[in-house]
Amino acid sequence: MKNIYPVFILSLFICSCSAVSFSYVGSSYTPTKNVDVYVDEAAIKRAYTIIGKGYPEPTWRGVKPKQEKILTMAIAKARKNGADAIFFKEVFIPSPSTNIQTFSQIDSVNRGLATRSTTTISPSYGFFHQELLFLKYQ
Repeated sequence: MKNIYPVFILSLFICSCSAVSFSYVGSSYTPTKNVDVYVDEAAIKRAYTIIGKGYPEPTWRGVKPKQEKILTMAIAKARKNGADAIFFKEVFIPSPSTNIQTFSQIDSVNRGLATRSTTTISPSYGFFHQELLFLKYQ
């Protein structure tokens, strides 16, 4: 029985760790050493071409990776694929729908049968989508 505990603890540790995954779609050029990072498109003063896109993927537990980890992975991917800069683009995607929730309660205490119903209507606003654009200066 004592031999099972180390195996159990090791398997629990491995399952609790989650590797951050980062997808890249695009072209490859000669590797670069310096990579600029932008969060505002107006701050990019040089002419550029988008050579690729990167997408951080949630872990198998559905947890979004931390921004620092995404930045580290994106810079490494940019250096490897020859990008001169990375632009963190965050887009708000509106959701044209409405949430409708109805709660009904039936009560028969000393008054006969009484039904109460409450309906709540609230708009769905949307969500933020994040993608990373890998840029090559012209």
